[in-house]
Amino acid sequence: MRTKRSLLGALGTITLVLASALTSGTAQAAPSAASPTTSPAVRSELLSPGSGIICSSGNFCASVWDPAAGRFRVFYFFNCARYSLSNWNEWGEAQNSQTGGAVARIYGSSGNELRSYPADNAVYGVDWAPVYSIRNC
Repeated sequence: MRTKRSLLGALGTITLVLASALTSGTAQAAPSAASPTTSPAVRSELLSPGSGIICSSGNFCASVWDPAAGRFRVFYFFNCARYSLSNWNEWGEAQNSQTGGAVARIYGSSGNELRSYPADNAVYGVDWAPVYSIRNC
């Protein structure tokens, strides 16, 4: 009788292990949030919670939400160039503190100009979702 119980217990355990292996799939990790970037790369830093954009003279500055960090990230565009944007999906700010009257422009997916920003040190709200590139001069 004792042998029958041990055999039944072992069969029950094997059945539970097999059923558990067949019903459970591999765990899928949640997709990680990607930080916004530029190409070519420019200097950037995370803003302290509650602080706004501060743009030093000679720069066109743009802030955008960084979902990987859970804070806004500000990018400093100094060298005159056209910069491609990746993972700029939220609202943020832009401030043109360049000298010599340089006008910064943002462009859509087809290269169309969406908006221009004069060098007036004003802070503008920007929806970065439709923006694919920036030319800071």
